[in-house]
Amino acid sequence: MTGADTTLIVGLHGVLHRYPWIDRVSREFDLDEDVFSLAVKRAAAYGWSNTDVSGAPEGTVWDHNDAGGDWGEDGENRQLAWLQATLPNRGSLPTVRTATGKKVRPRGPRLPLLPAVTVLNDALHRVGTVHLTGAHALVPLRVAGDSRFELAMMADWFALADPDGAEELAVTVSSRSSAGLSGRAAEVRDAVVERGHDVMAVETVKHAAGAVADGLARPLAGQVQAEGMRPAMSFRCRVREWSADVAAWTTELFADALRGSTGTSAPVLITVARGRTT
Repeated sequence: MTGADTTLIVGLHGVLHRYPWIDRVSREFDLDEDVFSLAVKRAAAYGWSNTDVSGAPEGTVWDHNDAGGDWGEDGENRQLAWLQATLPNRGSLPTVRTATGKKVRPRGPRLPLLPAVTVLNDALHRVGTVHLTGAHALVPLRVAGDSRFELAMMADWFALADPDGAEELAVTVSSRSSAGLSGRAAEVRDAVVERGHDVMAVETVKHAAGAVADGLARPLAGQVQAEGMRPAMSFRCRVREWSADVAAWTTELFADALRGSTGTSAPVLITVARGRTT
């Protein structure tokens, strides 16, 4: 597969206030940390990625390509952190024969959306306090494995929340016309509800052409790879809490719903923003 078929790009948006002691500690230990360096180190600490020139160990989840972010502290919403990675060993899986002789195709690996968001969120919280307003992901559906089993367990995790909590999310899916997503929002909505096991309420909304959801700072990382994509469907979701984990879960719910309900293997751009869209 080409690099474009296996490229994952994830970004977090919001407002960052760096800790007042950061510059002093950086001078003391001769540190020059940014999103790139922190993301690389954190991913290696979890065992998800490796930059060893002798070769990545077995089990590596992604090959790190690039990372960056805008840490301007003027109170304005910014794209605080993003990373671009290539997902290795994601070719077509061969069929295997079960003990009864039936031919089946093994489940492919899940997309590492939660790990990628976790690395970026860890990096931001290491240097300051974060007011998270949104997230986006360029998702390579061609190499996305079926994640319904894991999503069921994740739904239980997010159900364990304050029942009086209420957060509204605006979700948009953009794609190229060749993806064939036009007119299929209702199918995707039903698939998301099923995978979310009623923990997330979802409704389709009309998307205004060219509209930008509050909470996302443009231009988005991955705009070159997303060239030609246009908003295909929009949704309003209700959950009990808002966090980077919820943003990752929401993104994976929609990615797997798109994979399973529409059958498309084209890359898509999924945005998740805290707040209402019309």
